[in-house]
This record gives sequence, C-alpha cells and structure tokens, in this order.
Amino acid sequence: MPRPQGHALAGLRLKDRTTTLFTNNPNQTSRRPALRLALATAAVGLALATAPAMAAIEDGYDPNGSPVPTTWWEAADPAALKADRDYVAGMRPHHAGALTMAKEYLADPQASSPILKALARAIIRNQSFEIGLPNEVGRNLDRPPVVLNRGLARLALQPAATEGIGQIQRFQRLPIPGPEAALADPGAPVTARDVQFAKGMTMHHQAALDMARAYHANPAARNGFLGLVNVDIITDQAQEIALMNSVIASYPGDPNAVQVDASMIHGMKGMSHSGHAH
Repeated sequence: MPRPQGHALAGLRLKDRTTTLFTNNPNQTSRRPALRLALATAAVGLALATAPAMAAIEDGYDPNGSPVPTTWWEAADPAALKADRDYVAGMRPHHAGALTMAKEYLADPQASSPILKALARAIIRNQSFEIGLPNEVGRNLDRPPVVLNRGLARLALQPAATEGIGQIQRFQRLPIPGPEAALADPGAPVTARDVQFAKGMTMHHQAALDMARAYHANPAARNGFLGLVNVDIITDQAQEIALMNSVIASYPGDPNAVQVDASMIHGMKGMSHSGHAH
C-alpha cells in the first residue's frame, strides 16, 4: 500500500565514508568518497537540502545483506535539539505504554476478538522494535557535534539518528488485519472487554498522531529520520484506529455504555509538550 507523503526535512546520511545529500528529487543524490569534501560541499546547500518523501525506512532491506548502519546528521541548533529531545521523551514511553495495554488485553480471559488479538500481537512485536528508534536517536543526540571549518564557512553538524537498525536485527514487521476483516467476519462475538481495549487503544493512538503531526508542524523540528518515522506512525496508527472502529461497530450492545478508565491507558506522560494535553 502506498504511503502518504510527509513534509520535506533537511537531512544528511553517512554510510561508511560516503555522504548522501538529499535533494528535492529522490532519484538524484550527490555522493563523494571523501567525507570532509562531501560535508564541506553540503555546508553550502544544507539549508536547501530536503529528504525525499518516503516512509517505512526500516523496511524493504535484503535479509541476506550485510548490515551497514547509516548516520543521519542535522545542523547543530539548540531549538532543533530541544524539539528532538522532547519527541524522544514523549514517544519512547508512549510506545512502551502500548505494549503494556496490549499484553494486559491478551492476558484477560474476557478478551474475545481474534482480530483485536492479532492487532495486540502486532503492536507488541512492531512497537517493541519501534521503541529502539527513538532510543537510538537519543544516543545520537548525546554525541558531540562535528564542527567543520572551511575558512569563511563554518558548520556544526549534530548526529541525529541511525538508520539500519532493522537490517541489523533482521526485523520483520507483523501485519495487521484490514478494517474490512472486522465487518466481514469478526470471528467471535465482540465483548465489552474488546470494546474497552479498542476504545482505550484508539485514544492512545490518537495521542501519538497528535504528537507526530505537532513535530511536523514545528519549524524547529528538522530531523529527517524522525520525520519519516512520523509518516509511518501516522499511516500505521490511523489504519489501526480504523480497524478498531470496525470492531466496535460490530459490538452487539451499546459501545457508548462501555467505559474506559484512565488508569488503563498507559504511556501518556510527556505527551502534553506536543501542544495537546491528554
């Protein structure tokens, strides 16, 4: 399924000793074998460079290929660093909260829906991997910037992310059922516990969507890697919300009567900095 395009974010990636400077054309990249020459050239056009719109940045690798981690760089800027740190501080525990909610649902004997159980298992597998992405971003942000001094031109570049974690871990994403599956064949009667999980996880997912969109809208947020991660979050979690809404629609009772206690929604601390209080 094609992914929606995210906004363009400036980014540099270093793979071995090769620098890739993204332009507006995703088919055009400028490569130089000498790192210093490449970065000096990039310094002139960094403000105009943009990452091509893409997503699923940790998918589509060759399982038999050799892992080659790629470092993403951004201009060292206090406002950009704060935006990235705020994102990591909010999204990392938020993903962890989704794992807790999914595990609690699977362990509950009142859980009935095979579709929601498949979703919960996918959340545990996929978001366990996704937690590692902001973790790695945080480790990069703790590294000192690299300062390039080319006479009149001086540029400080901050390590911003590492691409290739999926290749290193041989990660394979677990797919989720489509929303039409819940309407065509729910597989078992939908219980109040199913509705409770679906409603609670929908609220949880919506907070992640709000945070991802807020990062895109923040002019100080220029981390191209996080921008692409957010395209995946917006795509995947919007689809999962549609699936859960379909399950709720098949509930034989009144779904509005099913209450979700706030204590059942985990990982919401730190999300308010995105501009939304949850």
